[in-house]
Amino acid sequence: MTSRLAALAAAESDVRARMAVSRANLVARQEAARLVPGASRPSLTMRARELVSIAPNVTLLAAVLVGSLVIGPRRIVGVVVRNGLIAWIAKTVRRVAGN
Repeated sequence: MTSRLAALAAAESDVRARMAVSRANLVARQEAARLVPGASRPSLTMRARELVSIAPNVTLLAAVLVGSLVIGPRRIVGVVVRNGLIAWIAKTVRRVAGN
């Protein structure tokens, strides 16, 4: 029983030592990141531009929102459904034709 407790205590001290080393590495990396001048947060407009350029669905959602404000929600729903259906059919036909 005592050897089992000693083994558990040794295992626990090993885990604690690894955790301490890991925490020290993390703190050192955070300090190094704070010292780098280019590591500041980008502005809101830069993040929005990046999001629009990376995520086309966000651009589509923005276009639908602006379209609903300009031509009305009833007409934009018809446009979105019609164009979405045409795009889905075209993609399916291309996929079938490619096989």
